[in-house]
Amino acid sequence: MKKIILGIASSIAAYKACDLTRLFVKSGYSVFPIMTDNATYLISPLTLETLSGNRVYTGTFIRDWNEMAHITLKEGASLFLVAPATANIIGKFANGIADDLLSTTFLSVECPVVIAPAMNPGMWKHVAVQENVAKLKSWGVTVIEPGEGSVVCGDEGIGRLAEIECIFEVAVNVITG
Repeated sequence: MKKIILGIASSIAAYKACDLTRLFVKSGYSVFPIMTDNATYLISPLTLETLSGNRVYTGTFIRDWNEMAHITLKEGASLFLVAPATANIIGKFANGIADDLLSTTFLSVECPVVIAPAMNPGMWKHVAVQENVAKLKSWGVTVIEPGEGSVVCGDEGIGRLAEIECIFEVAVNVITG
């Protein structure tokens, strides 16, 4: 069974990670979710645990188990996918900032990496975000371009999380080569 590490950052689109998890599990993949602290305010780790059948990792330091999650999670992983990827997590990845479990895992994985950005259109267009995305692409990270349309704040433009089926298809293609 192929192992996917699914990172979920704190975009309102985080709820779509539930449908994405369901698609992967239904197709025979094993999904290990990592949520940023702020993402846990948007969707429940219990929901993802139920859908994935695996522990949901939400912090770097957990006292009731003895493992370094950013190291043990990467073992046997076929893909590291972050959907949604916020401007914040993209910036951390592009600049080697490792201050939470998701960003430390990014720096430790040896498998292919795919990110699906989701943010306000103004943020997506900002030169800092575009430079960070370009840097990640130059390192071999696959970036699934965000969609165009209305976002939760009412703004219009490019920034919506790509359709779940598209993310799934790209991820499977990266895994299967």
